[in-house]
Amino acid sequence: MTRPALTAVVLASLAAWAGAQGPTTAADKLRLHRANRTLLTDLVGSGVRLAAADQPVTRAEACQQTARAVGLAVRRAAEANETDRVAELADHFEALVRDGLVPVLTEADAVVPRESPEGVRLRAVRAGASADLDATEAALPAGELRAKLAGLRERLK
Repeated sequence: MTRPALTAVVLASLAAWAGAQGPTTAADKLRLHRANRTLLTDLVGSGVRLAAADQPVTRAEACQQTARAVGLAVRRAAEANETDRVAELADHFEALVRDGLVPVLTEADAVVPRESPEGVRLRAVRAGASADLDATEAALPAGELRAKLAGLRERLK
C-alpha cells in the first residue's frame, strides 16, 4: 500500500519538477540537463529498488536513498545560488520525507523487533535519514522551507 503511494509521489514530484524548468540560454539548458540527468538516474534507480523491496527495512533503505538523492540535489542547488531550483526541490524533498520515508519507517517500526539485526539496520536508516535532513535543512536559507524540514525532524526520531 505504501509502495505505490511512494512511487506515485516520486513520479509526480519528478514530473512537476521537470516541467518547472525554464532555462533561457543554451548554457543554462545544458547545465540543467546535466544536473537533471544525474538526479533522474538516481531517482529511477531508487524507484526500481523500492519497487523490488519486499521487506520493510529494505523498503526503508530504498526510500532513504531516494530522499538522500533529492536532498543532495537541494544542497547542490543551494551552493549554486539557484533559488528557484532550491525552492522546487526542497518542496519535493519535504513531500518525499513526509509522505514516503516517515510512513515507511513507521510501518517498519511496527513489525521489526528493535534488537534484531533488521532492527539495527532500521535504526541506521533512521539515523542516516536524520543526518540527510539536517544537512539539507542547513543548506536552506531561513524561512518557510527550512521550517517545514525542521518540523519533520521529530517524526524521524
